[in-house]
Amino acid sequence: MNDVSRACYNPIETASVYRWAEDSLRLRDSPYGNQFKPDETPWLKEPLRCISDPTIETIVLNCAAQCGKTVSMQVASAWALANYPGPTMLVMQDESSTLDIAKQRMIPMIESCEPLRKQFPENRHMKTNTEIFFASATLKMGAANNNFLRSWSIRWMFGDECSAWKPGMMKRARARTVRYWNRKLWFSSTPEAFGDDFDLEYRSGTCEQWALKCQKCGELFVPDFYKCLKWETSDDTKPGGEWDFEKVAETVRMECPHCQHLHENNETVWRAMVNGGGYIAENDNPTPKVRSFSFNQLTLPPSVMPWASLVVDFLKAKRQAASGYLSPLKEFVTLRLAQPWKESEHIDTESIVAASYDPAGDWEDEAHRFMTIDCQKDLELFYVVIRAWAIGGGSRLLTFRRCHSFDELRALQLEYKVADSKTFIDTGYMTGSVLSEASKYHWIGMRGTDLENFQHSTPGGFVRRLYSKPTRVNPASGRVSPPVFRWSNPGVKDSLLMLRTGRSHPWEICDLGDLAEEYARQLDSERKREVQDKQGRVKLVWQRYRRDNHALDCECMNLVAAYICKVFRDQE
Repeated sequence: MNDVSRACYNPIETASVYRWAEDSLRLRDSPYGNQFKPDETPWLKEPLRCISDPTIETIVLNCAAQCGKTVSMQVASAWALANYPGPTMLVMQDESSTLDIAKQRMIPMIESCEPLRKQFPENRHMKTNTEIFFASATLKMGAANNNFLRSWSIRWMFGDECSAWKPGMMKRARARTVRYWNRKLWFSSTPEAFGDDFDLEYRSGTCEQWALKCQKCGELFVPDFYKCLKWETSDDTKPGGEWDFEKVAETVRMECPHCQHLHENNETVWRAMVNGGGYIAENDNPTPKVRSFSFNQLTLPPSVMPWASLVVDFLKAKRQAASGYLSPLKEFVTLRLAQPWKESEHIDTESIVAASYDPAGDWEDEAHRFMTIDCQKDLELFYVVIRAWAIGGGSRLLTFRRCHSFDELRALQLEYKVADSKTFIDTGYMTGSVLSEASKYHWIGMRGTDLENFQHSTPGGFVRRLYSKPTRVNPASGRVSPPVFRWSNPGVKDSLLMLRTGRSHPWEICDLGDLAEEYARQLDSERKREVQDKQGRVKLVWQRYRRDNHALDCECMNLVAAYICKVFRDQE
């Protein structure tokens, strides 16, 4: 019998997939030496068992970083090639990832596996970094793009970091397997956005969460970061009101939701909790033949990821989010907790503390009073902020209102005795109509831009300001156009954040009654996020995560009005 025949009629391995991998494979850069150790990562055993179960067609792994996601895909694909050879495809997020995984992980692992090494082609051109023609199977490795995911008919499909794939690529990968009745698909990734292709694929399955065993009552429970981890933050603080993270870390425990027993994070307790663990399915009506699994970094041993480190990282990320920078919190949620990012679920609305002043009373420090108006669809709804300012930068909110016509706006202006020249209206929407109405009352126009600043000439040269020189646009009515100031969205929002968070001049808010909650939500409707420009440089930009941001726009325009009237002594 020749070598090809021996390969085709090789006896099928009957051991479990993970035990086979423990005996047959050697891994490069494994934290447990070069051997696959399933007992150190027991949450991988059931997904690997599914690869050999003919009743299951699709396995989805929604994983935290450093929990064995890519290693499990390596093991599953090697087992398939060695025991049930057929056309096999490994799909990564891009070309660079494909080459890294192929050269550094897959090829060395395959070469370590005797059953696969025997099937290597003698022709050197039939074995490259991304393609191997075995005696009885073909392995192709490539990026999730239209060029790679076409033409081939595949029995074994393995996808890595699927949340980073472009929309539609998972569907295209599945289409490559339809001609095989015994097809098997494996999709694994850390999650990204709620509702993306990978998230929908995971939620279509059984949605099984890895659970730990309580060391008191013996019940299984899912280690939910928000519900199960407990720590103290109220007593020990450093000067300035900051948490003493070292002392916080000392208090971290995991609470069983069944009996409220508090578990310490040491090697003995961890091993007992994990060894007694198992999966709990959360989807009672999954798609047939689809099993999906999820596990987070709370399952890792304390030598790798202590619970205290997770808590400290979370508190730091929450602090940065409160300052307008969301990326650390998003990375914590997706990479550490294995949860898809949905901003409305992970970001708390900033609490608004109303000051005790009477907005209808006199304020002896008041120097200016501005009314700023944000226009809505068809000019049938307007949001208004009226704020009083003192020379030096302190301010007090007098009201936040909704109006439904220009007549109501005019009446509100007169009620609060705001001068025409200190009433500002947004002209970014239905510009001609807005300017026509504004010209009746000699109001001032404003329009936000993405420019960082504007150049102004002065007797001493040039200065940069957050607003432009006024310009005039002829309104449709033929009246004299009111002046319009453009202002810097990024710069003004940065400055307003300093005021809102108490890091600048006093910025007070009155009791708004029934509108207080709406004002708070709208004011806290945008956060900073990292984006790459065309040159690949990373920068922080303000992005909306709530639909309604009208109070924020009104307060920004009010701040611009204060700049225009030289309220801040140091604004140059």
